[in-house]
Amino acid sequence: MVGETTMNMNTESTTAAPNGASQGMGALTHDMMSLAELQFELFRNDCHAGMKGLLIPVGLLLVAGIVGLGTVPIALLLMTEILIQVAGQSRAWAMSIAALTGFIVAVALAVAGWSQLRGVGRIFQRSREEWARNLNWIKLALKRSPASESQQPEDGE
Repeated sequence: MVGETTMNMNTESTTAAPNGASQGMGALTHDMMSLAELQFELFRNDCHAGMKGLLIPVGLLLVAGIVGLGTVPIALLLMTEILIQVAGQSRAWAMSIAALTGFIVAVALAVAGWSQLRGVGRIFQRSREEWARNLNWIKLALKRSPASESQQPEDGE
């Protein structure tokens, strides 16, 4: 019709990438997938090592909780009776000393567990460092222009 624009029916793409660029992107994609696999394997190994490091601190914290909540009633009552009979303390004073002793033991166990638990955060140090190196490599690889790679002479020239 009059005044309408004619469409170009050519289906061939004119923006096809040079053969070298597509091979370069394929190699880059392969390298990135290999890095992702290695990064995941390192993370898995760090998790495994971290679980081993968590067992003792968590166990100490559980024991501290048991001692703190229960304060080992039999031993503390025994301590109270000893203070009453041997030291001549009043019942209230002897029970106060026994309760404070149980609390101090619980705090000491909790501090020991907490100090070991704080060091567990370093288990992912290798993964973090490797992740940073991998990201830098990917950035550099993507920054290299495919045009400069495709301009290099091939073996047949």
